Amino acid sequence: MEPVDTKRILVIDIARFYAMALVFYGHFIERIMLLHNPAAAAQYKFVYSFHMLLFFVLAGYVARESDLALGFGKYLKYHALSRLLPFVFFTAIFMLLPVFFSEQAFPHLHLPSVKGYLIGLLNTTFGIPMFCVPSWFILMIFSVEMIHYAAFRFLKSDARVLIGATLFYVAGYWLNLEFDIVNPAKGRVIGWNYLFIHEAVTMYAFYLLGIFLRRKKVFMKKVSPKIAVPGVIISFLIALFTYNLNNGPFNFSYYDAVVIIFASHGHFLWFPFTAVAGSLGILFLARLTPAQKTITWMGQNTLILMCLNGIFYHYINPRVAQWAVDTLPPGAPVIFGVGCVMTVASLALCIPLVFFFERYVPQLAGKPKKNGPWLRNFI
Repeated sequence: MEPVDTKRILVIDIARFYAMALVFYGHFIERIMLLHNPAAAAQYKFVYSFHMLLFFVLAGYVARESDLALGFGKYLKYHALSRLLPFVFFTAIFMLLPVFFSEQAFPHLHLPSVKGYLIGLLNTTFGIPMFCVPSWFILMIFSVEMIHYAAFRFLKSDARVLIGATLFYVAGYWLNLEFDIVNPAKGRVIGWNYLFIHEAVTMYAFYLLGIFLRRKKVFMKKVSPKIAVPGVIISFLIALFTYNLNNGPFNFSYYDAVVIIFASHGHFLWFPFTAVAGSLGILFLARLTPAQKTITWMGQNTLILMCLNGIFYHYINPRVAQWAVDTLPPGAPVIFGVGCVMTVASLALCIPLVFFFERYVPQLAGKPKKNGPWLRNFI
């Protein structure tokens, strides 16, 4: 494991780690929810009310405004190599896995078969990344960053950043509610979904919120526990008491929850209110957490972890969830406990794989500026 880069904003790396843990937890709980467990459904709705929005806030927080001075060609090259190339790389790896493992992970594709791979590639290009569903985030953050390059030159002042966040949120919310572009429940998977640009419009609002927080140096400096502890408690209590007030309209009504991949937001006001409260709760918690090397290192490699989560999402979570439902009591404490154990175990199992990709092929895993023993830096 490499030393922690002291030039980084460690509180953001810690917050990313917590956000990634929520991804692993949420995807496991989702499988229990699909087995008709109401306690899992409640926990799923709570986690999903803010955890993916948090990633966009954190991405905006660390965005370098100086990058916008680059010509578009250089800007596009860097983001294509740090986003799209890893997406293609990990998609290729996941396309190989069905050759060695059960096709049950992709029941609608009937893998491995030529027809299954063709359908999967078609879905991945114009809809949802079928071979590694969690990797959708990489495509959407790329689109957010492209919007940022085009729009931020008109949003230089703090007031304009907040006005821009509001306008992008309103426009994105209306666009997705009106046109409902990606919705498997209504048979809309392949279509006008290019790099999730339709939902990137909404997510750019939260990206701008991160930029605003960074400008105001919120969470940059040490925060007294007398402020941070109440901040964590109050933020999470607000999220806890408001997430279930978001009763729609959800585009993806099958889940009755916020699902960003399907641009399913719910209530116009409760959705962002709960999302911001939950995000602030994680940031306060990160401010309280010591910068332990493993946590910060994993927070620095969330792109790899996001893709590796596909192993659990497709192959492991369904089997463990079925075992849990068949074996354990169905109450909320038990579901929470098994979800936490599964999350910790999954993240621990990912550590050697993260080390391998980050050490030997960082250029293919989101870090094109790094040299590696197998490849030279691409930028």
